[in-house]
Amino acid sequence: MNLKLMTYTWTAIAPALGNHLWQSTLFACAAALLTLAFRNNHARTRFALWLAASLKFLVPFSLLINLGSYLASARAHSGPQAMLSSAFQQVGQPFAEQTIPAFSQAAAATVSSNAIHFLPALLIVWLCGFLTIAFIWLARWRGVRASIRTAVPLRRGREIEALRRIERRHNMPRPVEIFLSPTSLQPGIFGIARPILLWPQGISDRLDDAHLDTVLAHELRHVRRRDNLAAALHMLVEAIFWFHPLVWWMGTRLIAERERACDEEVLESGSDRQVYAESILKICEFCVGSPVTCVSGVTGADLKKRIHRIMSGQVARKLDLRGKLLLGTAVVLAVAAPIVAGTFRTTQVPEATTEARAFASVSIVPSKSPAYKVMLMFGPNGFRSSAPLRQVIRTAYGVQDDRIIGAPAWLNSEKYDFDARAEAAEDSDPRKISVDQNASEEKYMLQQALADRLKLALHRETRDLSVYALVVAQGGPKFRESRPGDTYPNGFKGPDGVARPGGIHFDNSVENGGASFGFGNKLTAQGIPVGALLWHLQAFLNRTIVDETGLSGTYDFTFQVPALPPIEASGRILSAHLEDQLGLRLEPRTVPMEVLVIDHIERPAASQSQNTTPTPPPFHIVSVKANKSGNEFSNMNAPLNPGDVSTPTGGLLSGTNVPLISYINFAYKLSGIQFQLLLPSVPNWLITDRFDIQAKAAGNPNNDQLRLVMQAVLADRFKLGAHYQTRYLPVYALVLGKPGETGPQLRPHADDPPCSPPVPANDGRTHFPETVSGGLPVDCGRIEALPSKRLSEGARNISMSLLASYLPQAGNLDRPVLDRTGLTGSYDFTFEHSPQQVDRSNFHGDKPFPEFAHDLYGQLGLRLEPQTGLVEVFVLDHVGRPAED
Repeated sequence: MNLKLMTYTWTAIAPALGNHLWQSTLFACAAALLTLAFRNNHARTRFALWLAASLKFLVPFSLLINLGSYLASARAHSGPQAMLSSAFQQVGQPFAEQTIPAFSQAAAATVSSNAIHFLPALLIVWLCGFLTIAFIWLARWRGVRASIRTAVPLRRGREIEALRRIERRHNMPRPVEIFLSPTSLQPGIFGIARPILLWPQGISDRLDDAHLDTVLAHELRHVRRRDNLAAALHMLVEAIFWFHPLVWWMGTRLIAERERACDEEVLESGSDRQVYAESILKICEFCVGSPVTCVSGVTGADLKKRIHRIMSGQVARKLDLRGKLLLGTAVVLAVAAPIVAGTFRTTQVPEATTEARAFASVSIVPSKSPAYKVMLMFGPNGFRSSAPLRQVIRTAYGVQDDRIIGAPAWLNSEKYDFDARAEAAEDSDPRKISVDQNASEEKYMLQQALADRLKLALHRETRDLSVYALVVAQGGPKFRESRPGDTYPNGFKGPDGVARPGGIHFDNSVENGGASFGFGNKLTAQGIPVGALLWHLQAFLNRTIVDETGLSGTYDFTFQVPALPPIEASGRILSAHLEDQLGLRLEPRTVPMEVLVIDHIERPAASQSQNTTPTPPPFHIVSVKANKSGNEFSNMNAPLNPGDVSTPTGGLLSGTNVPLISYINFAYKLSGIQFQLLLPSVPNWLITDRFDIQAKAAGNPNNDQLRLVMQAVLADRFKLGAHYQTRYLPVYALVLGKPGETGPQLRPHADDPPCSPPVPANDGRTHFPETVSGGLPVDCGRIEALPSKRLSEGARNISMSLLASYLPQAGNLDRPVLDRTGLTGSYDFTFEHSPQQVDRSNFHGDKPFPEFAHDLYGQLGLRLEPQTGLVEVFVLDHVGRPAED
């Protein structure tokens, strides 16, 4: 058997199994007490109680508890209610797993790993017991089945006449067939859906008519009560929970009360007590009992006690009002108690308690730091960050991006400096009991600040979520379990100069779960559980990962963190590195998980004036039509190429035979890498279908205002929705080849000759712009194709960031280029290079194409260095074909 699979299974089900066993045992004990209270009443009441206790072993209370949680999904608890909720959960589920931070689980994991060694033996013992019981039942059942095969149906005779007479007297819904058996088995009911009466051959000769009637009446009572079904269900309980002595004791009580209930009903129908007792004794004298309890017969239970009760003339009392109230109360409590307990399991985001602290001051202002510089940290007296606010929400609630639903685009695209300061707590403050309690309170304080300043309102839902599962690859782990007491003489040291377990080292720093690691770094772990690695992997991908390794100890390992491509390929490449280095891998899963759904959020009030969403000038849509001409040429009166050049259009925005992807490119002013990253994810018709679009805006708007008009047209007619995401991606840093020097064809912009007024030049035809001295284009502010035997581009009066954004397209690079030259101002350049063919087998290489890199350095004095950094990615959420005019 697979030890890791068994370990994982045990870890998952052991707490639930422990809770289920003790709850079922308590339920059975309560049922036993109730049977004592009803000992003088009808046996059918006690039989129902024992049957309910048996079925409880098959039905966990967690189903009703979850129902209560669902019914109370709109509630949240605070103060005394929270304490009552905690008490319900502690009493109701004492074996529930406790959530422990990853780095404080080491000791507990070491202890539990010792118990895991007994798991295979426990599972084998249980399985052997289950199979033994099932085999015994099956063998006995086959014996009875063999008796049925040798039996013949009885069509006439005194037995049939008596049986039909009794069926009519008791209004039986369908007639029961009699089969005459040559065996000595007692008369018994066989089957559940269509029961038959197995009648031993020759027994009728020993019974007179009165005896025959009472025996048949007894068997029909078994049919009417469906005793075979009840017995079969309890046999299932005995097979699964064979190790529980209470289960077997309940089986004897069920048989005793079943037979007593039939005796009472037969006597209440008017049968003579002595005749009935004699008939039971005669059956016992000449027949043997049924080998399985799900074949109900006339004998059974303690024969001496049965005969004594029959002959004593005791009359069972009917349930009076007090008995009915007691039984009704017990039923209501059995069903309602777990539902009520479930209502105290808070499923909403908890509200503030009266003792919770709050930040004394909170400042949220637009950030002026570069987009690639991101910082989030809790300090001694508060929280500080310089990041998009979605990352702050992620930190506050401890979830990954894929578990935050309904976030508006600006949460990802706008970066803020968030500074929350708390008053210093007294040393005697009970909140300093543990680091974990402080961390929990800090996160809750941050949640309060978000609710106050951003008007954040959200709720939790359970949805099917695509996640990764961390599993052990074929061949097993490639790292070793840490040794108890290891001082790591060759390992890394903490700030105090001491090497110890329980830490992760990146480059020259030690992190204890407070920050994620960077791409391309080497990770060294000393004595950490798998959960700690899992935490960092989640931060790496910004995606939920569940642990299915079954590894419960602490481990030492090193891991070279790969530089990853964007989006979908990231998980696959990280999985390949994990499998190669650590013997672990990531597998896609779709599992139900709790997510945060944002119902409402606003920009920070203090910065609304600086973050007002730009609106397009007044406009109206003239027409939107599909172009079926099949012409290859397209035309747009606003330039689509990179740059900030504005072409006067008199307010007319016109495109003819333009693919929708080009309209999107213009509307959102996508950079070259944003466009490249977008293409693989869009529907094919965005590239192949052509459209004619005309809109008229008031005044003489510039290109940026026309872009807003186009965004509005796309949203209105194409139902286009999109947002930006800031992601860590592999990038190239554009740097100077030699400090302070540029190449011969990259020069600061000269005002002479003057820039010419821009004119529309986007009709799709092959043409080249006019040039001035030095082969530079006449127009300024955009990069133009120039005539040359090789590929050639040139530009005047452009920034280095614009050149960097153009290089991925020019060099067919596999990643964005970020300007790290340090050059300010504007520049002119010409650049010739050879076309570069993409090697798909090594598309995500560490270096640009050699010829392209040589040309870039020789002509412009620039180099491309592989790095990682934050890149703003354009994500298309929805788009549909338009309703034409």
